[in-house]
Amino acid sequence: MKGKTVIAKPVSIACNARCDYCYNLTTSFRTTKVTPRMSVDTAMRMQEELLRLGYDRVRMIWHGGEPLLRGMPFYAEVVSRQEQLRQDHPGVRIENGMQSNLTLLDEAWCVFFKEHHVVVGTSLDGWAELHNAHRTYPNGSGVFNDAMRGLKLADQHGILGGFIAVVTDQTVKQDPKVFFEYLVSACPRAEITPCWEAGDDKDQVYTVKPEQFLPFVTEMFDAWWAMNDPGRRVRMFDGLMQALLGGQDFTCSFKGNCGDFLALEADGSVYPCGKFSGVPEFLLGNVNRQGLDEILAHPSYAEFLELRTNLPPKCEACRWKRICNNGCSFERYLGGWRFAEVAPFCEVWDGLYAHVQGRIQVLQAALAERQA
Repeated sequence: MKGKTVIAKPVSIACNARCDYCYNLTTSFRTTKVTPRMSVDTAMRMQEELLRLGYDRVRMIWHGGEPLLRGMPFYAEVVSRQEQLRQDHPGVRIENGMQSNLTLLDEAWCVFFKEHHVVVGTSLDGWAELHNAHRTYPNGSGVFNDAMRGLKLADQHGILGGFIAVVTDQTVKQDPKVFFEYLVSACPRAEITPCWEAGDDKDQVYTVKPEQFLPFVTEMFDAWWAMNDPGRRVRMFDGLMQALLGGQDFTCSFKGNCGDFLALEADGSVYPCGKFSGVPEFLLGNVNRQGLDEILAHPSYAEFLELRTNLPPKCEACRWKRICNNGCSFERYLGGWRFAEVAPFCEVWDGLYAHVQGRIQVLQAALAERQA
């Protein structure tokens, strides 16, 4: 199927929390302020344009900011009009997901999401002290209790897809095994990502340094490996195993599939990626004023996609080229359409790939000896 995932921001960067590492607020080159709330017409215009261009799978990821702030009537009208689109275009798949801090989730939202097959993801950086270290309300109080209440509620209703844990300066002070065990006990589907800023903001107090992250993540992997439980998943580790065994990674950071995504701001502005939403030089157009074919023909879109296909010499010579694809373009961004030549965590991924490959080779040798 020919598909597109749209990172849709119905309230732009508006949020009831004030997480200090939020990429919407921290990067100096991002100029987007909170814009008027997205209209249903804007949301549907993007989906209609994708179907007009021959896409037969559209996945809307309602993002933010905090997308629950847009209110249930907005989403109720969206899903109603999506049903009409399905009737008008038999065979197409239109799906909805949401990334939320879940602090505003209640029974009514859960019933609505369950009825309309909306899977929600969230963030959980660890136990209360870790989560609240950088994730707070505007008054400075931590959001952990409300986030955990929402996570448990979503899990009870069967709508929780999983969560992302941001590994910060505070995380790497913990025992990696204890941290891993906490994550998979909170939800069996977790993901981790290093807290890393782009451009001139990369040395904030909450960021984690490569020399801290590599030993931490390798020890986490070893804990995951020793657990040997397919039901307990860390997406990064699953993806690395898949890629090293000849498949394709699951995560867009390494998969090199930037062309599968678009970002839709509340006012209809279109960007190539949610991380670049609000960065002026990446504005492709506005779906309320242009056809999507014209927007996708913007010269900077092709240039953006080439960042993952035209690899620098260091990457071309690297044994992990097919697996890494030079990492996430946003992590390499320096501002003013300037990019670092290679991913800033290059040495981390090189070390982690080698570590995982070593584990696989030991296992393969043991299996071969057993079968001999």
